[in-house]
Amino acid sequence: MWADEIRIIIEDRKHGASELAQYCLTLLAKQAQTSPATSCSELITHLNLLANQFKEVRPSMAPIQNLVARWQFRLFSLPQNEIEDLRLEIVTLTQQLQQQSRQAVTAIAHQVVDLVGPNATIMTHSLSATITATFKVLKNYNVNAIVTESRPLQEGYQLAKQLSEWGIKTTLITDAQIGLFVGKANAAVVGADTILGDGAIINKVGTQLLALAARYQNIPFYVASETFKRLPALAAQAHLEEKAPEELALVTLSKVTIRNIYFDITPSDLISAYITEQGVYYQSDKLPFFTVEA
Repeated sequence: MWADEIRIIIEDRKHGASELAQYCLTLLAKQAQTSPATSCSELITHLNLLANQFKEVRPSMAPIQNLVARWQFRLFSLPQNEIEDLRLEIVTLTQQLQQQSRQAVTAIAHQVVDLVGPNATIMTHSLSATITATFKVLKNYNVNAIVTESRPLQEGYQLAKQLSEWGIKTTLITDAQIGLFVGKANAAVVGADTILGDGAIINKVGTQLLALAARYQNIPFYVASETFKRLPALAAQAHLEEKAPEELALVTLSKVTIRNIYFDITPSDLISAYITEQGVYYQSDKLPFFTVEA
């Protein structure tokens, strides 16, 4: 069931965790409208099974698990009188959650502006909807950007292209040049696919290297993330997705193993602050934790 859509989510390399989570909700709403179910209970059971499948497809991305779980929680609280009314209620529920997610990203962007101020040079890694939204706000504050290419699919180039269209002066570098350029920035700001229970983050591989380089050169390293990206798991329990080595476009060699791990873990002690829709949190603060009952 929905094998093609699930495969799209699994194989997606161009979108961040929040965008994929919203895509999952869109698919659930679409299924609510088209399902052949003839009763409310049958429809809810069917959608709940599909939602459970979505939560399992990208273990490194907390928003898919959390946003879909929140959708499920509210699904069971909807009135179950007429099935056609229920279908409409599910679509409305989906739109509300998606709007809340978009509003959170916008709020974070303004928090970043308040923290880094105008005329700053900001370094970032990978492509994130939150980071893109942040630069969309920052374009009016005379900022410069340093963007890594983010191997192997160079999604950093896509970010640089967008920044160019917005008129933001941008330096695009290879990932290996992180240590050379981070000292030229006023701050490093990255998104996160997941914030773990111990405050560590899972993000595109190379994020930890940027954090280490920033710490060595006394540059603040900020994580811009919605609070629903939190998971209770600790770093030792985290699953880091590995993709096909062919993406690296390298010729195979005898007795040489090519690895293509997509995510890494940046420990909390390398993070200067977490910038969320609820405010800025430092190491001494207790991070807000998302629960489906909220």
